[in-house]
Amino acid sequence: MAVAVMCKKTVSPGRKMIKELDCKLQAITFDADKLAVYVGDEFEAQPRAIPKNADVSYTWEIADDGVLGVKKGRIVAKKSGKTILGIASGNISAQVKVIVKYKPLPPDSTLPPLYYDKLMIANYKNTLSAKYVPEHLIKIPDNYTAEGYYGLYATQEAFEAYKEMYIAMYNEIKGRMHIISAYRSYARQSELYNKAVQNLMAQGKTSTEARSLALNTTQTPGNSEHQLGNTIDVSNDNTTDHNYLETPEGKWLAENCYKYGFIIRYPENKSDITRIDYEPWHIRYVGVNHATYMYVNDLCLEQYVELQEEAQEEADDYALKNPATPD
Repeated sequence: MAVAVMCKKTVSPGRKMIKELDCKLQAITFDADKLAVYVGDEFEAQPRAIPKNADVSYTWEIADDGVLGVKKGRIVAKKSGKTILGIASGNISAQVKVIVKYKPLPPDSTLPPLYYDKLMIANYKNTLSAKYVPEHLIKIPDNYTAEGYYGLYATQEAFEAYKEMYIAMYNEIKGRMHIISAYRSYARQSELYNKAVQNLMAQGKTSTEARSLALNTTQTPGNSEHQLGNTIDVSNDNTTDHNYLETPEGKWLAENCYKYGFIIRYPENKSDITRIDYEPWHIRYVGVNHATYMYVNDLCLEQYVELQEEAQEEADDYALKNPATPD
């Protein structure tokens, strides 16, 4: 009778040691010392294990500078900048430089180059939340406000630009202007709109007529840019009047405010777009580059924001054919 013998394959101690050594992670590297991506891109940086058959599990290490983030397990480029992306497995690690860029527009594009710096807008079709309050509000010093107008606030950035503009106006034409309105809360805008409606009804208008006519001069709560904190009404006699443009200050403001980052928010020839009557005293801070583009191209904010959206689409299409490079 034959006897079955179970045979077990054996490995010499020396060979087993070599095999274990081969599978042990010795280093992690990247094929390049830096990589480039566009803002909004989700990507995977491909590390290389040495040896390649090493048993390894990775942990990504992202700097706290806000340039990169994680979305559904993938790394996402959140804002432009340069950062370091790290990877580790146990006590072995490696790093790669990551350059995040905004998607470029085609070289022949005529659309706003700062399309990615989106400007907030509040108007008849863009409503701010009743809870929205801008950051960095500061009290405007009383010497910058008109007599009887106290306790006015604006964002620090807008007011600092206003001060620079005011000094320039005074040095050039010895002009003076006073702030009569700046930040308004949602509740305050409600008061002003309701008052405008009541005044029109007192003149014999129906409630429907009054509410419609009030919109020519006063926005409904949530639809006023004063709630953004970077909008300012100015005057040289404590009133707002279309004749302000005929004053030396009004003329100077219309011709020069863009140099300091402001726009005339409701231009004379754009009321069919803004749906607000011409207000030469009403200025909005958007930054010098945006303001200059709008001034040179005769655009109101509604038109500019629309062009920003078109530019975003154009940049998205262009980036598909032109991947980011670390140059």
